[in-house]
Amino acid sequence: MDARWKSLPLRNLYYLALIIDIGTGVAIVTLGNYLPPVVPLFYGLPVGQDQLTSTFGLLIAPAVSALIAVINFLISFWVRDSFLRKVLAISSIILSILTTITVIKIIFLVGFF
Repeated sequence: MDARWKSLPLRNLYYLALIIDIGTGVAIVTLGNYLPPVVPLFYGLPVGQDQLTSTFGLLIAPAVSALIAVINFLISFWVRDSFLRKVLAISSIILSILTTITVIKIIFLVGFF
């Protein structure tokens, strides 16, 4: 296991992706007092009540992003191709960054600052 971990290219990106997701979750919990009881999250649904979730429902986004990063990490152990391993690592960090941007935009859209 240790030799496989050391041979994993860009392994620090997995750490960074998880740190970004945890930081986003902490920011949501910290700023919860400045947000209304319901916030828009599900933009793919029809306009109205279906798009709304509770303030802590925003934690769904970083949780899913962290889950995908962990799944990519586990897949990278079974894949032999170095290029595919790099793609999995880079996609994890990009997904975490885009999730954080989405949550920040929602917070600035509805927050009371």
